[in-house]
Amino acid sequence: MMEYLVNNFQSYAEAYIRVLIELYMLLNVALLIYWLRPFMCNKRSVYVSAVVYYALWLVCNYAGTSKEMDRILTIGFLVLAILIAWLLDNRRNLVQKVFLFFVFRLISWLSIELFTEIGFWERNLVFKFDWYQHSVEATVIEFLVWNPVQYGLALMLLYAVIRILHKTYRYKRDELTWQELILLLAPAASLLLVKPIMSSYFFLWMDGIENGSIKENIPANPYRALFCLVAYVPIIAVIVLYQKLKEKQEEEYVKDSARKQVGDMVGHVEHIEEIYDRMRGIRHDFGNHLTVIERLAEDGKTKELSDYIRELGENIESLQPMIKTGNAVTDVVLSETAEKCEKEGITFESAFAYPDGLDINPFDISVVLTNALQNAIEASSSVSDPQIRIKSVQKERVFIINVRNIIQGRVYITEDGLPETSKRESGHGYGLKNIRNIAAKYKGDIEIRQEEKDGKLYFILNIMLMGA
Repeated sequence: MMEYLVNNFQSYAEAYIRVLIELYMLLNVALLIYWLRPFMCNKRSVYVSAVVYYALWLVCNYAGTSKEMDRILTIGFLVLAILIAWLLDNRRNLVQKVFLFFVFRLISWLSIELFTEIGFWERNLVFKFDWYQHSVEATVIEFLVWNPVQYGLALMLLYAVIRILHKTYRYKRDELTWQELILLLAPAASLLLVKPIMSSYFFLWMDGIENGSIKENIPANPYRALFCLVAYVPIIAVIVLYQKLKEKQEEEYVKDSARKQVGDMVGHVEHIEEIYDRMRGIRHDFGNHLTVIERLAEDGKTKELSDYIRELGENIESLQPMIKTGNAVTDVVLSETAEKCEKEGITFESAFAYPDGLDINPFDISVVLTNALQNAIEASSSVSDPQIRIKSVQKERVFIINVRNIIQGRVYITEDGLPETSKRESGHGYGLKNIRNIAAKYKGDIEIRQEEKDGKLYFILNIMLMGA
């Protein structure tokens, strides 16, 4: 076998390298899929765009075009892959997809470039041994072993960098703006300019060896290897910085949301105080009302008496909330929701009762109800037959709130168990986070389900609280 390989080494080596490169590219595309998946809602967009990316390499590798045409084809196929990923992923987050493909292209090149440079050192090292220089078999074995090791190590490094970037890039579903893209790519963009410089250097050297003007093989250079290693730093560092900024931004949004909820609670309390003031006024004037009723009855003015009693009853009835839950604050929250749903043509049903005998702050429950019902109302805006139902169940110390509403289509549930917000503006999507935080405060949690029934798709939110 070894004798056959030695005698046919030239042809065998070319085929062997071609197979290795094909396998490397297939695994490289597999890592591209692994890189893209957490960022995309539609998994089909990941696979189709990865196939286009692989087709890019096939065309450039086998078309036999010039280097300039290869660059044009590379840019064209990358743009095509990005557009396909964007179109199939519900046309969401185009800027982020530009970033994802740009970064993958960069870290993929750095990984193979680093181990190509290490390969020069490996070559220089084995050339120092006499047994290697005087043994054709040793040359063949080194060739067969080192090349797959080199490609394998490059893939392992690429995988490791992707893992680091996945952990670093925490807000994967947040909309990326063009300004943020410039911030993220500015330090790394210059690295791509080094790629054609290094490639030109290698091609010139190879041409010199081929025409005989250069006798020495491409030398190993520690600065090229160091460049490849250091180049990862700005890519990772800028993403870390960006995520820190997003984290602070989210904290501000949470604070703004909390301030808004405090404002809502103040409004509910003012509403309750207004009702109590009016009730105190009616009670204060109740003696006068009885006197008027008595005189109308004595004078036999039955019509005036009937109108007066009806008007008095309407005034008293107007003070009563539309929905009674057993707590004044939650009465106001649900009654205002019912009024809003009536104006917007949404069917609203409530079977909510305030928990009896549990040490749960009514304002916490009000925050839960306000956020859950506001989300349900917003989701109902795109539904032809909108319906919202809320009910509660209490069993000993466990209190469960169930909110159910019809939605237009299935929503994507992110890694943290919450649905991805459909709004593109910043500052949205914190309602369910606030609900989960309050549930955690009472040693509970939330559950989100989507189920079809009678040809309709329902979004179901269950909130569990544990009372003392």
